[in-house]
Amino acid sequence: MGSSARTAFSLCTLTALTLFGAFACGGGKPKQAEEPDPLKDTGQDMAAPDTAAAEGAKNDPAGEEAMHAKCCAQCKEAAEKDRSGQNPDTIPCADYSDLQPWCTEHFRVKPTMASACK
Repeated sequence: MGSSARTAFSLCTLTALTLFGAFACGGGKPKQAEEPDPLKDTGQDMAAPDTAAAEGAKNDPAGEEAMHAKCCAQCKEAAEKDRSGQNPDTIPCADYSDLQPWCTEHFRVKPTMASACK
């Protein structure tokens, strides 16, 4: 085989490998089936939330006072156990970890110092 034949053979081999690689890879991204978006808000099952009970609780001053009294009792108890030596005028009731979670949330909404609950 001569040198020109080798060059021709090399070019043919290189061309064949290039074409094979282009066809084998497909040249594009794989196709995937379209699926509906599960987070899209459509359909009859998306009813408006019922907030009547929450609105009634917000407008109940007697319930709010009862909650404050109950949570103040917990704050007072926690303040008596406090060993930090800080003045109760400087400690918010929400800082005590002994409170029930709803009382902690109550004091976050209505900030009250420990001294106010005595």
